[in-house]
Amino acid sequence: MYHPMQYKLIRGYFTCLNALSPDLALYSAYRLFHRPVNPKRRNRNAKPLPPAESFFVPMDDDRAIQAYRWGPKEAPAVLLVHGWSTNPESMSHFASLLLENGYRVFSYDALRHGRSSHTFSDLADWADSVRAVMASIGPVECIIAHSFGGAAVTVASKLGLETKKLVLVSPIHDIRTVVRNFAVHFGIPSEIVERLSDYTWHKNAERFSKYGKDWSDIVTSAFHVPTLIFHDEADREIGIEHSRHLCQKWPWAELHTTKGLGHRRILDDETVAKEILRFIRNDSQ
Repeated sequence: MYHPMQYKLIRGYFTCLNALSPDLALYSAYRLFHRPVNPKRRNRNAKPLPPAESFFVPMDDDRAIQAYRWGPKEAPAVLLVHGWSTNPESMSHFASLLLENGYRVFSYDALRHGRSSHTFSDLADWADSVRAVMASIGPVECIIAHSFGGAAVTVASKLGLETKKLVLVSPIHDIRTVVRNFAVHFGIPSEIVERLSDYTWHKNAERFSKYGKDWSDIVTSAFHVPTLIFHDEADREIGIEHSRHLCQKWPWAELHTTKGLGHRRILDDETVAKEILRFIRNDSQ
């Protein structure tokens, strides 16, 4: 997270810049929104895991994803997809319990996070990353995704994913709401906010277009596998309405709510981890 003084400077910067050059202010907001804050942050409550086997997954001619695997080759596989400004360590409680119960675990650093360095990262990139990793590791028992990773999995699912089940933890469903909250948080003038979503879409239309025609369309997927969603009732970063809206689109999804865990501590909760394990094992063992 930013220091309080940094927030003040950013707000002052946008107020002045918008008065002098609205187009430059728009571009600056676009860059700020697509750059994670402290993407190598450590999880102080992380569970210790055995050393991971590292490997790279190619995306295109100039980009590759740093990926990790734990567990024996013959074990059923589960893929963990971390959220924005975090890393695979944020999901170590899930990984630890899965390994203890005979699963093979895969995860990776999203673009511009950890060791997957790149100059830019957006929702289309994240969805492309999910598909690239899945193409590399093959079918899995389940994909477990957190926050922005949940949005990426939802978008990627429009083109198909070889998984038997999905678990989404505090997923993002309405990107435009996130943009508006981001802007309010940084004191970005409302006129910039109104232009930012359209600017982002048109600037990256070629990559977005394979998933849909607009922001609502790309997160509207008919991918139908058993789906379990966890969300804290008082999540202040990504409100629980995101999961409720997703459940309206996916009536086969089951929403489990928590209290007092917020957006990140929900990943360290042993009860949540055990419920996920039971969900995965129900049909696979």
